[in-house]
Amino acid sequence: MGMISAEEYLYYTDRALDGMVRIVTELGDERAGRRPLPGANSPFALLTHCLGVVEFWAGSLVAGRPTERDRDAEFTAEGRVADLVARVAEVRARFAADVRGAAPQDPPRGTPPRGFQGPDRVDTQGGALQHVFEELAQHHGQMEILRDCIAPRRGDDTARLRAGHGVKWGVTVPGTIGAWVADMDLGVSPAIRDRLLEVVHREDFGYPFWRGEDPVVTAFEDWMRVRHGWTPSAGHTRIFTDLLQILQVMVEHTTAPGDGVAIHVPAYPPFLASIARAGRRIVPLPMLDDGTRWTFDTDRLAERLAGCRLLVVVNPQNPTGRMFDRAELAALAEVAERLDLVVLADEVHADLTHGARPHTPFASLDPATAARTVTATSATKAFNLAALRLAVAHVGPAAVRASLDAQPIDLHGTPSIMGRVATTAAWRESTGWLEQTRALLRANRDAVAARLPHRPPEATYLSWIPWGGTDPAGDLERTARVKLSPGAEFSAGTTVDTSGFVRLNFATGPAVLAEMLDRLSGRGAPR
Repeated sequence: MGMISAEEYLYYTDRALDGMVRIVTELGDERAGRRPLPGANSPFALLTHCLGVVEFWAGSLVAGRPTERDRDAEFTAEGRVADLVARVAEVRARFAADVRGAAPQDPPRGTPPRGFQGPDRVDTQGGALQHVFEELAQHHGQMEILRDCIAPRRGDDTARLRAGHGVKWGVTVPGTIGAWVADMDLGVSPAIRDRLLEVVHREDFGYPFWRGEDPVVTAFEDWMRVRHGWTPSAGHTRIFTDLLQILQVMVEHTTAPGDGVAIHVPAYPPFLASIARAGRRIVPLPMLDDGTRWTFDTDRLAERLAGCRLLVVVNPQNPTGRMFDRAELAALAEVAERLDLVVLADEVHADLTHGARPHTPFASLDPATAARTVTATSATKAFNLAALRLAVAHVGPAAVRASLDAQPIDLHGTPSIMGRVATTAAWRESTGWLEQTRALLRANRDAVAARLPHRPPEATYLSWIPWGGTDPAGDLERTARVKLSPGAEFSAGTTVDTSGFVRLNFATGPAVLAEMLDRLSGRGAPR
């Protein structure tokens, strides 16, 4: 301490404290209290301990201020990050005054108890302050390690992604970036991981059973009410394995071969293929670029939908990323009422919105609309759980519920314990993780829009980009080594031409995205 000024000393201690505050803030309440390694402390506890060090070694031994300290409790501390950060500010203000008022060559104002485990011999106040710096620097380094264990840099570990069983990276050749199928490179929330590990540690792989209500159903109902302002009706929710299964089941229960099924195009390719395989007619509602956004023509809807029995409304829309507004949804609801159509509302991307405007559940428009709407959703998109295979359908039409209930109970299979546990943890315990993920996705969306001209999505992590040519996705995979989804697949079986488009999945880490955009930008601007 005697070799540097008080201000120089505070500069370095401030850097360590700033780094620790940044780490706990980035981790948030959900993760700052985690202990990722056996015998390790949590970042929250380490910062609490550092405040105890500062208060005793500077406050008591340098400034002579009485300090009560429970060192053992510091290492088990838990609480809200905001409260801890506020305490850091208070302690730092006192610490700065203590340092500036220190007499480095004078003896300390007391002797530390043996249990405080500082240096064996502290002869001066400067020595006590040197110990404070050593503790802050040491624990800042430990916290960086803990942070990397708890929340590794999200989405940039391509070796991990390629080593797994996911199709997105599994089918791409080495050196090619996977940006096609709609799942995320961003892992899962700590709560989901913890609940799944609890199942593994219990070796709990028998037939699923829950006492009382199915936790997935109650979690879904609470999530929709709190998050989206719509209260599902009790007893109307059924559990399936995925959204495609729900579509297939609803096609069979609401239409007959030869009937029309209306859907906005471009559309998720497996939906189009499923409708065609069932022997139903695809009736496309073309998405149109009006110069500011993607929309669709609401004129003469009843005339165009004549002969349909089912209307599929994917909102937010895949692949354009549009969030339909209330007027657009009302126009669809009016024609569904007039033609007596069942509406299948696929709202699986509803939790991945980018602006201030909230998602409007189709069934929330009015009671009559709710009575003809099957709302299908899942935690798979927003919480990255595609492999765990669980989706829910809230079945408004009484006739469809009766038809489903009349079928053999095991006809549609039963989602696993793992899918149920993960989905419940998503909707019950992972809101903080979701908000952090949405912030990353918004930044990624803006980065794509700055480099590749297109209509940025209002929701989803998918960009629908007009590139030109007849097979831009194939060309770009060969020349830029980025695998995108071919636009032609999103209008297969219809008269709509989307062959000049590509769909880009930007749910990846910043480094991977930057490399992807560099490669694509070097291969000609989209037209």
